[in-house]
Amino acid sequence: MARLAGMVALVTGAGGGEMGGGGAGIARALAAEGAVVAVNDLHKEYAQATVEQIISSGGEAFSVPGDVSDPRQATAMVRTVIERCGRLDILVNNAARLGRSPAVERMSDDEWLSYLAVNLSGPFYMSRAALPQMMQQEYGRIINIGSLAALRSSLNGGAGYTTSKRGLLGLTRQMAAEFYSYNITVNALLPAGILGGRMRADMGPQADALVRARRWALPDELGKICAYLASPEAHLITAAVIVVPGVNATGLGDFAQYRAMAKQIGKDIGE
Repeated sequence: MARLAGMVALVTGAGGGEMGGGGAGIARALAAEGAVVAVNDLHKEYAQATVEQIISSGGEAFSVPGDVSDPRQATAMVRTVIERCGRLDILVNNAARLGRSPAVERMSDDEWLSYLAVNLSGPFYMSRAALPQMMQQEYGRIINIGSLAALRSSLNGGAGYTTSKRGLLGLTRQMAAEFYSYNITVNALLPAGILGGRMRADMGPQADALVRARRWALPDELGKICAYLASPEAHLITAAVIVVPGVNATGLGDFAQYRAMAKQIGKDIGE
């Protein structure tokens, strides 16, 4: 039996289908493990692309378009899922504001607040709406998709992105502490880079090189990690912060390359 059979998941920012990013990969992976997946995105047609992809592969899915940064819409989306399916077991807060932004001295109030609204308030609103149902059924898995920028800094997103993703770690750990007694776990995944379908198409061979070097992850690889964290067998894992791929968190890069460099300068670091 699939590990998520009989469960219901809601994944935000999961549209785009084959050309989508990490959210689409997470939705596909949860569906492949037997969950009924509610696919959220801002636009219904974008969410529907992932829904159709899941259904064509034999899974169950439906779309719940909406803006996670609007508390009323967040509550309505969760209510729609519960009314349709009778429960909500898994919430993956993946929707995020991305893109380049100016340095602090040139950043407008609106731009700063937009990052906080989507990347931090969005997961709060969605989780707040989902938790009563999870508490009632005494089962819940919340997975917050952060970024390696939360531990370092962002080259593209700037202060708004870095700060909101760092704040998401605080929210993750607070919720983990508050709701573990209800068999609800809350964890954070911090991708160092996700090569979505559109990005791979744009980057060409360079994208394949990043995958072969295991520096960036593919959407469905991120999804498989989420599928495990969403399962009953992961009940002991909560408040965890997992970097994907983890090598990028060390600051050293690939150990084999580091070892070769060390030998060149006469440093013995073992085999």
